[in-house]
Amino acid sequence: MTTDDKASASLRDSNKAIFATMLGHLGRKEFDQFESYLADDVYQDWPYLPIPNMDSKIVGNRKLREFIEAGTQAFDPYAYEISQYYDMADPSTLIVEYTSHTTYHPTGKPYSNAYLGILRFAQGKVTYWREYLNPLIIKESLMGDFDKPVKTS
Repeated sequence: MTTDDKASASLRDSNKAIFATMLGHLGRKEFDQFESYLADDVYQDWPYLPIPNMDSKIVGNRKLREFIEAGTQAFDPYAYEISQYYDMADPSTLIVEYTSHTTYHPTGKPYSNAYLGILRFAQGKVTYWREYLNPLIIKESLMGDFDKPVKTS
């Protein structure tokens, strides 16, 4: 293994640890700690909108934190589980499969979803996060609350 290979492997391992730690803070609703893993200008988008009428992208760590904090308010803390990491040629890019499990308070219904995240990192922070998830599961869990407007800015 060359020095470059070792450096790339080390960076990949570091980015995996950053994502796992960040996701743990997010699940426990430790929003200050969660936000600390996001670059100031982090860009997150959802190709399949989790909820109608929301923006398809959010730019900025504070905006993303506020959006997620508001969106998870009616839920128990999330139990996230990472099932698979996929290493990319670029060690600053990572693809991750993960799941979440929680309960939606207004109905008492359990909520679980599966995600595919494409992430980019720089200087120990998440700079890009594209998240694929199943919006039909969210609709089923939220029932009558699904079509309510979501504030993202």
